[in-house]
Amino acid sequence: MSALLAEIGATALLLGACVRAARDIDWREAVRQCFVLGNRSLFFIVVVMSFTGGILVIQASLQARRLIGDLTLIGPTFLQLLVREFGPTIVGMMVAARSGAGVAAELAAMRTSEQVDAMRMSGAEPELALVAPRLAAGLVAALPLGIFGIVAAYVAGGVAANIAFGLSWQSYASARFVGGVDVAVAVMKCLVFGAAIPLVASRAGLAAHGGAAGVGRATTRAVIACSLAVLALDVLLGGLGFGIDELCA
Repeated sequence: MSALLAEIGATALLLGACVRAARDIDWREAVRQCFVLGNRSLFFIVVVMSFTGGILVIQASLQARRLIGDLTLIGPTFLQLLVREFGPTIVGMMVAARSGAGVAAELAAMRTSEQVDAMRMSGAEPELALVAPRLAAGLVAALPLGIFGIVAAYVAGGVAANIAFGLSWQSYASARFVGGVDVAVAVMKCLVFGAAIPLVASRAGLAAHGGAAGVGRATTRAVIACSLAVLALDVLLGGLGFGIDELCA
């Protein structure tokens, strides 16, 4: 428990250093990192979310046909679940697995080869040069990736429902269950996940030691820590959204 609290504290300090350095950030590097995080993850996210959407809709349709015999609620209900829960969280987990590992491996290699120490000795701040651009890129790229993931899953689910059960697009495509709170929670989750993943992965990379083996340990640690961070933040933000729903009811 003490080790977990120490890691949370170190990550919070790293976030504070990045916020203080925000005015001096290298935006060209931030744009490059945005391309690495966003564009190179897009195909992976669209493919995985498409399969996920198709599978979920088929299973939900099977159960709905067996229990109530009405499939017209599948589309609106699935869209609400995608927007509020499944979309941002699953996309966040995929970004954690792909980009989190890459960030940790890159920074761990720099740490174990003493490049980070050399930067400090020359007066440069590793938090400004290495972490802040990645944090900015995560904030910029997270929301578009979440939107593309939600759209891909919903469209694939509609195609699957039409092929497997003959459900028309007019019956499937409806946003009547999606409210402003659902959209606000989705946006909040995307932005928080987009900040947390590069931050946690950078912390794992900068804490690496022990040569090539240390790089491997840092990469594994980053993927696990980023995934757990996404799930923990999902619970917290989901609870916050539930509380807002109760206040608005």
